[in-house]
Amino acid sequence: MSDRSAAADGPNELKFLTPQITYLLTQRETRRNLRALLRYLLFLLAVVVVYSILFHVLMLREGQEHSWLTGFYWTLTVMSTLGFGDITFTSDLGRAFSMLVLLSGIMLLLIVLPFAFIRFFYAPWLEAQIRLRAPRRVADDTSGHLVIAAWDPIARGLARKLAPLGVSYFVLEPDSHRAAELHSEGVSVIAGELDAVATYEAVRADHARAVLANLSDADNTSLTLTVREHAPDTEIVAVAEEDDSVDILELAGATHVLPLKRRLGEHLASRVNAGHAQAHRFGRYQDLEIAEFAVHNTPLAGRAIRDTKLREALGVNVVGVWERGRLLPADPDHVSPTPACRW
Repeated sequence: MSDRSAAADGPNELKFLTPQITYLLTQRETRRNLRALLRYLLFLLAVVVVYSILFHVLMLREGQEHSWLTGFYWTLTVMSTLGFGDITFTSDLGRAFSMLVLLSGIMLLLIVLPFAFIRFFYAPWLEAQIRLRAPRRVADDTSGHLVIAAWDPIARGLARKLAPLGVSYFVLEPDSHRAAELHSEGVSVIAGELDAVATYEAVRADHARAVLANLSDADNTSLTLTVREHAPDTEIVAVAEEDDSVDILELAGATHVLPLKRRLGEHLASRVNAGHAQAHRFGRYQDLEIAEFAVHNTPLAGRAIRDTKLREALGVNVVGVWERGRLLPADPDHVSPTPACRW
């Protein structure tokens, strides 16, 4: 069981290692860091070679003869502070040289080298792991999904409503760090630039149910034009902040444009109680119209629903009561206790 798991994990680790190396080699700053690390390693090697040569010179002055391998061995053991003591100098000059090798080894080998390794290699390696943690594309058989441009409150609410329906979604995120965070939080995210056609190819926008453009008006226009290059028939639902942007988004190729600010303003305006008996229609289903009515400062205030005889007079049915932010069933004997009550 464990052997089989190890065998299965091997190709996966190699598959994940390849894009990390590719990322490291394709980033300009990373290549510059690797060159700096290589230069330091070459400098360190040159110091070891010089110290080994001086070791032989001083040993010959003391009448001792050692091989070149022994010279490298002595230099590395002293610089790394191991100091086995099997090879030592007998003169003061030799001991002074040993102290120089020891102190420079502490600085170059034990202090500068670890920091250089972390700064120029290990930190970029971790950066590559973080950036590549989020998926870059969806499965090849993905279809009927929703592509969302930004993970905002609108997208969060939409994702909660899509879950019971079994409709999958994918959020686009150009920032790799942010994409990795969203991925760790359980969000279906795809890392990619919003103005690149390759991103929408990777997310299979041409097989998507729809694309939701919920950015600024300018970004939504750019996104819509980019999606249309790859998916000319996919529906695009764009959110418009300004009324003037509605026509622009439609000309860019958006299938549906939602001016949410205007709709919100209209809805808030319809809820303003002006002190007169007027219903505000906010929905329609086939031949059924749905309206909201504020009873405050109207002849219906303080009366039970049964006593208003709205059905007999107007053919209106009261199906619910908004009271203190809660929607309650319409009881025939209900009497509105608060001014904010609405039928």
